[in-house]
Amino acid sequence: MDIHFVKASPCRNTTVFLEGDVRPEDYAAIANLAMDSDYLAAEQAGFLAAPRDDGAVLRLEMAGGEFCGNATLALAALAVTRGLAEVETEFLVECSGAETPLACVVEARSRGRYLVGAEMPGAQSVTPLTIPAAGREFSGGLVELPGIRHFCFAADVPPTRREYDAILDALFASGEAGAYGVIPYQRQGTACTIRPYVGVADTKSRVFEQACGSGSLALGIWLGRDGDGRFTVSQPGGTIAVEPGVPSIAATVYFPCEGNLFVPEELLREDG
Repeated sequence: MDIHFVKASPCRNTTVFLEGDVRPEDYAAIANLAMDSDYLAAEQAGFLAAPRDDGAVLRLEMAGGEFCGNATLALAALAVTRGLAEVETEFLVECSGAETPLACVVEARSRGRYLVGAEMPGAQSVTPLTIPAAGREFSGGLVELPGIRHFCFAADVPPTRREYDAILDALFASGEAGAYGVIPYQRQGTACTIRPYVGVADTKSRVFEQACGSGSLALGIWLGRDGDGRFTVSQPGGTIAVEPGVPSIAATVYFPCEGNLFVPEELLREDG
């Protein structure tokens, strides 16, 4: 079968939007195909669906059912490119994990490139946490967002890959979230630097993301728990602005390509 795709790059956190007659039970397999280096080499994938709220213009179902901040930014930009929303005018989109539609504003920067700001769901809980992993202890905060939990901790010496994986293993063993993020940070005032590592249970993916919107938001919430604050979060793909008191994030989005993805029939589940 052929599925139409649009590849977006919110802060280089490459995201593939897939659309077509796809059953939810096939989401994980098709998402993994789209993320494969032989196909679209994306960091994450989601499926366009009909909005549930009459006021929303587009809905995105991430492959693992998780919430994704950067995908929400890219979805808002996609709505503008398709004429479903106007630039510099607030409108609503939906993303899996978020219980209500999210308000967005898109500014055009150049052909195919946009600055997008979007409302984010608030934290469901913020909990101090210490994780023993790979012979070390890492202390910080676990910030629970809808469908994803991020562990944020100060790290003057960045973790090794083994330590990243050990922390992620401990997070998956501790709860039932569909996705977890490991967010070590260095901070100078309101400027932070991170290298986010995100694992999704359904797709069994573990990715050093070029940028993580929900992870940036979680870090802002963790650091801003004593006051609203505003933070800039630099990561390999660029910088995300965070306002935890709103809460909201903002970053640039562009669209490098779109087309059709061929999905082998044998990849699809026969049941369901």
